[in-house]
Amino acid sequence: MSIYYGHEPSFRGYMPMGVENTEGKTDGREQIEYAAEYGKWKNSSGRCNHNGEEHFYHRLRVAENPWPDTIQPSLRPAINDYANGVLTIGDQLRDALCLGMGIDPSHLSDSMFRKTSGDEQEPNFWSMKLVSYPPPVKNTNNNASDTEYGVGAHADSNFLTIILQDDKNSGLQVQTIDGKWIDVPPTPANVLICNIGELAQIFSGGYLMATPHRVLRPQDSRISLPVFYNPKLDHVMESMVNPEELTWNRKGQNQWLRKENTLMGSVGENSFKSLARSHAEVFKRHHGDLQILGDGRIQLKKNT
Repeated sequence: MSIYYGHEPSFRGYMPMGVENTEGKTDGREQIEYAAEYGKWKNSSGRCNHNGEEHFYHRLRVAENPWPDTIQPSLRPAINDYANGVLTIGDQLRDALCLGMGIDPSHLSDSMFRKTSGDEQEPNFWSMKLVSYPPPVKNTNNNASDTEYGVGAHADSNFLTIILQDDKNSGLQVQTIDGKWIDVPPTPANVLICNIGELAQIFSGGYLMATPHRVLRPQDSRISLPVFYNPKLDHVMESMVNPEELTWNRKGQNQWLRKENTLMGSVGENSFKSLARSHAEVFKRHHGDLQILGDGRIQLKKNT
């Protein structure tokens, strides 16, 4: 298939059932994943690591999205228009969160978030999925023969996740502070769901917590369009507030947390961590010079 995601190192394109995993368990979904296209910016960052080497996560910016223009030419403009609209909502949600924590949104630097449209500035590193969750296949004993989860428990590595979900079939669950999983009911097309991501947790000094969530396999097919809102790829997120100066109502925490998961302020490193862990095939095929450490950090393999 011409838009199969295994052809490129940037983790973009069509992903059939069985190629993505969450904590080593296969996800029960298929999807197409797209991300920011960099155009003239894709090879112009000039930013290197302390060894003078190009950052490995810059590999996420070099590819263009694989569009099925020959068979569905309307998909590209529709998705780009939708993504741009949701990213504008993401800007508004980000600013509202800032105001709630006493941060003046105008103080966010241009190196953190792009503040203009067009190609005057490098884009923010957004991505999105067009996800289909098919119902579990029944075996001869009428029992589900494959995974019960469309995606297992996890928290997103980005800043905010803004989701347009199915208006008839749900399956999305979020976890409360006391560890209880609760259903997110189906929502109409004029309602979006927002999850907090790891980068917002870092940004807020832990005042905001990345939302643990999962998706149960539906009884009938379910569609979901999550947009992953992010700062620029090269930005390194730091806390903008002192949580001790904010009203704190959280008395305890009993939520799911991934074991051995380093939260990295680097947008590029934290994003690459999630993709490399979830897509072993592409990581092995295109990034053989890299290795994933047990805590999620990525590093170059040492010469032996």
